[in-house]
Amino acid sequence: MILKSAFIGLLSFVALIQANVSPASLVKPEPGTFSQGKRGAAVSEQSQCSGVGVDIMKDGGNAADATIAMALCVGVIAAYHSGIGGGGFMLVRVPNAKGKGHTYEMIDFRETTPAAGNETMYVDNPDPTASTIGGLAVGVPGEMRGWELLHQRYGKLPWAKLFQPAINIARDGFIVGKSLAGKLNETAFPFLTADPLWAEVYAPYGRLLKEGDRCFRPRFADTLEKIANGGADVFYHGDIAANSAKAAQERGGILTTTDLANYTAILRTPAKITYRGYRIFSTIAPSSGSVVQIALKIFEGFPGGAENNDPTINVTTHRLIQSNKFGYGVRTLFGDPAFTANVSTLEAEFLTEKAAAAFRAKINDTHNFDAQYYDPENFIVLNDHGTSHMAAADGDDMVVSLTTTPGQVNSFGFPASPTNFIRPFKRPQSSIASTIIEDEKTGEFRLATGSAGGSRIITATLQNIYHVLDQKLTPQVALQQGRWHDQLSGTTTAEERRATQCLLSHPIQIPDLQLGLLGVDNRTVDFLANINYNMTFVSPLDLAEGHTLADAAISANGISPFIARGGEDSSKSSSVDVAKMNNYVQLIGALNYDLRLAPWDIDIFREMSLFTIPIPRGELVHPLFSWMIVALCTEN
Repeated sequence: MILKSAFIGLLSFVALIQANVSPASLVKPEPGTFSQGKRGAAVSEQSQCSGVGVDIMKDGGNAADATIAMALCVGVIAAYHSGIGGGGFMLVRVPNAKGKGHTYEMIDFRETTPAAGNETMYVDNPDPTASTIGGLAVGVPGEMRGWELLHQRYGKLPWAKLFQPAINIARDGFIVGKSLAGKLNETAFPFLTADPLWAEVYAPYGRLLKEGDRCFRPRFADTLEKIANGGADVFYHGDIAANSAKAAQERGGILTTTDLANYTAILRTPAKITYRGYRIFSTIAPSSGSVVQIALKIFEGFPGGAENNDPTINVTTHRLIQSNKFGYGVRTLFGDPAFTANVSTLEAEFLTEKAAAAFRAKINDTHNFDAQYYDPENFIVLNDHGTSHMAAADGDDMVVSLTTTPGQVNSFGFPASPTNFIRPFKRPQSSIASTIIEDEKTGEFRLATGSAGGSRIITATLQNIYHVLDQKLTPQVALQQGRWHDQLSGTTTAEERRATQCLLSHPIQIPDLQLGLLGVDNRTVDFLANINYNMTFVSPLDLAEGHTLADAAISANGISPFIARGGEDSSKSSSVDVAKMNNYVQLIGALNYDLRLAPWDIDIFREMSLFTIPIPRGELVHPLFSWMIVALCTEN
């Protein structure tokens, strides 16, 4: 299971440092300046944390402030997905002065290898779990430096104010939801009950917490309070840093206080392509946004608007999968730009029309090939897991899309492309693909998409863009589409199925989710199977194996229904009225992502109560494997 590695591999030292930290005397960073917005939308995997994001904007904050506050909150409630001991990437769209266009920036706060790391540190280790469990699996966390950089550049509220909601939740406690309870029970190792510091939080009564219990994290609240008062430097220097290094070293790790002191977040220029009348911005290596863009450029040469009941949908799906497979093949050449020669040049070259045409010419409409056809180097594309996506948009047209992880399984630990071999200070390649899309002619914001789900982030993001831009589906219909996944690791292509299926004499037993998910049409699956695809069927919410193909987005599509969906703490179905209005925030949610409308602009709603759409709760919902879209609209 995923958690048994992720919990220990990069989170364990965070749990240990929460005791015996001394007050800091550093000056907190000054907030940046940004004009106040009136409306906004915030989304995360946790209902309570989405509410935190909205409250921050109500208090005068912007999208950057809301994103930081939500990330801190998710780190308290869902430490298996996010936390101050991890890292990630974010893509930021900021309006330029005097309303002339927008600037796009990428903040890279990915974890790095400690200075003593080397490419044989796991190969020569007799412990086969050393790359995922224990001190040697601990990298240098970048989360706090990433938030600091975002806040210094664009934050509006004081740094400390963004921490207060998470501090309060950690100290006052939160109700254990289905997701956390499930993760605790999935953990095969006894550290949650055997280690006093873990047991204090997750097994305070001599047993693991269960759904409905209240979880308290007072030591973590103390840690957050010190960082809130003293700034990010408090985390990377002094007692917290010393305790972090000590905890890792006592368990065989190589993390040092010098590693922590030397960590920096990096400001990068995102990649940009044009696609069917849109400009698409996405994160570059060591993330995988450019992989999505490469697939899109290849696919752009084919007609893309086939409806699901159109006979051409079969070959269209095949072409999209093939485009994706060539993107995954190229991904093996990408890595940390500081260590991978010419990676920026390679990304740029693979995004050209010439390269797209060359890949496209290799696509055979009647045949699927083995992995080496798409990846001549034939390196392994690893599975990685344990991410959380969140996004915020404010009334001033600022959008932040952030994906964070507490440490992804197998980021470095098994044979893979040489571009991802371990080196001191190196950032492992990630599947994260935060993307923002605008209209090519007007520059208006259209879609921001990101995803949780590890290596499935790439295919989830690609398909979400395809459904919205190519098929012109409404957001709620786009969310219901069945997903496929193929990452060149093995010979199979995964297809989502909703219920018990029998195809090609292979019975597939999957429970009916009763959530309106369409699944992949049997005719398309038959077509793919007949042209040399080895199909594997998975449930959209296959919690046991993590096979769900999930995404998340913020989009602007004009007038559409509002659909509100509570987080994992929801106890019943929810519905909201559909309204036609000027200057409104449109929220479209699905499954377990929680979406919140900034309520202080309720007075602008016009022509209310046209109709309502109830959303069933769905007991099998898990936040890592959910889909949602939020839309921020201006003049009608």
